[in-house]
Amino acid sequence: MIRSSMRPQEARRQIWEGIVERFKSVFCSAAAMAALLAFGTHAYAGETRGFAVTWFQPAMYTGEDDCPDGLNKSPDFKAVFAAEGKTPEQIKELIEHPNSKEFAEAVINRGPHGENVCADPASAPDPGQKTVQGKIAFGFNLDGKTDNSSTPAPNSCAHAKFSSPDGAPNVDNQHYRALGCMIAIRGKRGHDGFVLSYIMERMKAEGLRTYLVEVKGIDNPKDNANVEVGIYLGSDPLVLDAKGEVRRDTTQRISKDTRWHNVVHGTMKDGVITTDVFDLNLLGDPIWVPEFHFKKARMRLELQPNGDLKGTIGGYQDVMTMYYNTVKSGILFETTNAATCPGVYYALKHAADGYPDAETGECTQISTAFAIEAIPAFVLHQLGEAKAKTAQAGAAGHQD
Repeated sequence: MIRSSMRPQEARRQIWEGIVERFKSVFCSAAAMAALLAFGTHAYAGETRGFAVTWFQPAMYTGEDDCPDGLNKSPDFKAVFAAEGKTPEQIKELIEHPNSKEFAEAVINRGPHGENVCADPASAPDPGQKTVQGKIAFGFNLDGKTDNSSTPAPNSCAHAKFSSPDGAPNVDNQHYRALGCMIAIRGKRGHDGFVLSYIMERMKAEGLRTYLVEVKGIDNPKDNANVEVGIYLGSDPLVLDAKGEVRRDTTQRISKDTRWHNVVHGTMKDGVITTDVFDLNLLGDPIWVPEFHFKKARMRLELQPNGDLKGTIGGYQDVMTMYYNTVKSGILFETTNAATCPGVYYALKHAADGYPDAETGECTQISTAFAIEAIPAFVLHQLGEAKAKTAQAGAAGHQD
């Protein structure tokens, strides 16, 4: 048996040096690989800030001259029943029992052949819903059109443009044009419509859905050439204080389901973040809006002095999806929202301005803008979460 003349201490030293050299080799290779992967992409080495969303609803401007002919009204039930051929006695009985099954059926099934006009709005004639006539709305120039010609932009339908409240021209927000004269959605200056406010209160109080925002790459509090903005579905309900307000600086986990992960490049100028164009997908809630899908979306977000985040999300949404999400409660919608199902249907169809159908030429999507507000939170990516795919910039590229 051949014995080594090396002392135990010397052997251990050589073994340790070998381990160190191997570690250095692996580390340098990993660093080189990371450098290669980072080459040609945006670097987000600065501060990361997280936020929990406290408001996410359609942005309604509510200008003084929006609805010169007044606001929309609920159906004239007596006229509806008379048109159905009901006798004065039958009409009186129905009006005196508005919560009865008979009343609901007589109101909803008022199509020419007894169709449910909320489920099949095209069966009824266009009642001529009142739409916004004002010139100002929140939103973005989604189709890129900047001239005043009657020729629509590619992949769009002809429509009038708004200006934003800060004076920016060529704003597309046909959703506001179609539904902005409905009191339940419209509200009044400084106060959102009661339907939107009610939805958000239920979302917060019942924990129906949580959205989170994460901003990476903040090297300077005002100006940054490259930031990364993520908007995600959250796993945890918002935490409320004793007054029912959302608590700041709570820990919120991002959902592992990457279908609801949206990550996009942006720039920051004077504290305002403007993102590239991307498709935004968010899981909604089972009661109001099951899913949100914004095509050609973009965000404008402003960091507030108190650390909050406020801004606007714009994009195109499917017309029929928006219609059914608006009127899904049927007679309850018509009575509480002061509008009619056929009126909303035809208003949205006439206002649609994006993605024309190849056969009919009618646009299938409608431009919209949502207001978003968020407060600081500790946003966590969960272990086992698959890497979210970064949203790809659309043809429009970076936004000015």
